Amino acid sequence: MKVILTTLLTTTLILSAHARDWTNAAGKVIQADLVEVKDNIAVLKTSGGQTYNVSVSQLSAADQAFLKLASDVKKTDAPTAETKAASIFKDVLTGKLVSLQGKTIKKYVMESEPEHYAFYFSAHWCPPCRAFTPELVKFYNAQEGRKKQFEIIFVSSDQDENQMEEYIKGDSMPWPAVNFRSVDRMKEIKKYAGTGIPCLVLVDREGKVLSHSYEGKTYVGPTKVMNDIPRLTAGK
Repeated sequence: MKVILTTLLTTTLILSAHARDWTNAAGKVIQADLVEVKDNIAVLKTSGGQTYNVSVSQLSAADQAFLKLASDVKKTDAPTAETKAASIFKDVLTGKLVSLQGKTIKKYVMESEPEHYAFYFSAHWCPPCRAFTPELVKFYNAQEGRKKQFEIIFVSSDQDENQMEEYIKGDSMPWPAVNFRSVDRMKEIKKYAGTGIPCLVLVDREGKVLSHSYEGKTYVGPTKVMNDIPRLTAGK
């Protein structure tokens, strides 16, 4: 009987747009819609438009169980970190990312957005870049449990697609990259680049710069930004 009652209550909850019977402690029954529950008061509205404010404690056990289910569903449906508003970069990056998958560069689809992006402006022909990239790879691979907090995106300054792919494969870059043909159109991202490379820039979902390889016109380097990432993305 209890299982049947629970099932009926759940069904009624799903069809909450329709009126249901409500019973108070004195046995009086009215048919009404549930408008809201506030400060332990259930606001009920009849088809005729009349509104009743009824103390939850004065309703029948079945009605109180219904209200508890309604409250639980509301909590379940509350927005989570996964359903928060998209970042300003989502539309810019969607469909334009690739990554190293095995020995091949293939299209990359981001399953969920990170809390931060670290844009890595670099190129195969740049000796300082080639020296720093292995350090960044080692750092990134050590952050396995924190990947939802940040994602590195490689933005190539290579002369052609083959050079870019050789760079990705040669250094086994574990992060996604903007595909070569889209790089020049990435003004929303390229605006963060400094005047030279390698340049690493950490930003939040709204595009606020948190750490940059350039402080004004002074080049402080990407290592500084790499070291800032754990601290600036912690506890978000």
